Amino acid sequence: MFVKAGFAAIFAAVAVTSSLLGTSLACQDPVTSFSGRRTIRGNGGDGTLLRDQHSSADNADKVWYLPTTTGNTIEEYRTMDDFVAGNVLTTYRLPGSGGSGGMAWWGQGHVVYNNALYYQRFPDCLSYNYDCTSNEKAQIVKYDFNLRAFVALQSLPTAQLSHWAAGPSYVYLAVDAGSVWAIGRNNGVYQLTKLNANDLSIEETIDTEFADPSANVNMPPFIACGKFYSTRYDRPGQFSPIGSRTILILDLTTKQKDTSTQAWYCLPLEGRRYFSINSRENKVYTVESNALVSYDVTLGGSYLTDPSMLCAA
Repeated sequence: MFVKAGFAAIFAAVAVTSSLLGTSLACQDPVTSFSGRRTIRGNGGDGTLLRDQHSSADNADKVWYLPTTTGNTIEEYRTMDDFVAGNVLTTYRLPGSGGSGGMAWWGQGHVVYNNALYYQRFPDCLSYNYDCTSNEKAQIVKYDFNLRAFVALQSLPTAQLSHWAAGPSYVYLAVDAGSVWAIGRNNGVYQLTKLNANDLSIEETIDTEFADPSANVNMPPFIACGKFYSTRYDRPGQFSPIGSRTILILDLTTKQKDTSTQAWYCLPLEGRRYFSINSRENKVYTVESNALVSYDVTLGGSYLTDPSMLCAA
C-alpha cells in the first residue's frame, strides 16, 4: 500500500521552490459565455489536453496530453499544430500503471502550472481491491516536467472517494490567482481545498454546504476569476433548446453564495467529464461527441439570464 512517508526521501531530494513571478493578478469578472467552438482533434475520447496556465510560461505553446482516464504515460507536444498532427516531442512515464498502483493518474481533472502537472493519484483502494468508501482521501500529486520527478503530494482532508455522476473523475483541479484549487465532494457536498502551488500545503478549505446536482450535469463544476460555479442542464421552456445554467456561484474571497442568479451557457448537452478552463488563454478545453474541442471564455459583462436570448436550437 502506498504510504506518503515512504516517498519523503524522494520528495526531499528533488524539492525545489518554484517562482510564482508572472502569476496573473486575481480578477473578479464573472464567466459570462463560452463561444467560438473549435474542433482540435476528432478522436478525443477519454483524453485530457492541457496547457500551462502560468502567465509568464516560456513553454506557452506546448501541449500535454493524457490519453486515458487512468494511466502513466504523458505526451508532450511542442505546439498545438504538432498535437493535431500527432508529432510527439517527448513522453513522461510515471511509476506504476493504471490499475496497478504506483503514481498513475486518475480521472480528467488535471492542470499544468509553471511547468508542473498537478493530478489526482490512482486510488489505493482500487489498486489493492478494498472498499473505497472506507474513509480513504483523494491524493493530489505535483510532477515537475523539468526534473521528471515528483516534488509534492497532499491528501485532501475533506474529499472522499465517491464518484461524480457523469464520469470517473473524483477531484477537479483549477488554477486561480497563483494557487491550485481542488474541487471534491464529501457525502455529495462540494468541498473546495486551496493548495499552495509550490508544496501543495493546504491554505484553506471551504465547505460549500451545497450538494452537486446529481445526474443533471452537462459539465463539471469549475473555478475561474475567484468564483466557483456549479451548473445543471435545463431548458427555459418546453420547446426551448437545452442549455446549462448556474445553480451556485460562490465568491472564493467573500464566501458569498449566489443561488438566485440563473446564468445560462450555450453548450450542447454532452455530460462532460473533462472541462478544463485555462485562465492564461481564456479558453476551455473539453470533449464533445468524442472530439476534443475548445471554446473562448468571455469574462465580464452581464450573464445571459433572459430565456428568450438562449442558444439557437
